[in-house]
Amino acid sequence: MGKYYFHSTTRNHLRNFNKTLGFALFFERHERQLRAWYLCKKLKITEQELDDIELGRGTLKLNLLKKLLNFYGKRIDLRLVTPSEDEIDKAISGEFSDPLYDSFEDLEEMVES
Repeated sequence: MGKYYFHSTTRNHLRNFNKTLGFALFFERHERQLRAWYLCKKLKITEQELDDIELGRGTLKLNLLKKLLNFYGKRIDLRLVTPSEDEIDKAISGEFSDPLYDSFEDLEEMVES
């Protein structure tokens, strides 16, 4: 899987993130020339679940993401970068809020239950 850069200028950042991630997973499947039905059978998931994650629809299911990443032998790396001067000027104050969860494990546990 190549590098995919996420940069959102709209207010719905989570939706844009899901779409970017979904596109990367879709591209990985096509690079490997895997049919959707075959991948679903191997991972024991529905084609609807695969469609949802590859199209960035709905809530991101971490257990499904984990299955796909394990199957592809990939991981997700996140980096924090300093925005350019132009991006800082466009930033909306108060756009970010306190995290809802203390750790990724807390979030994953909540999503899976």
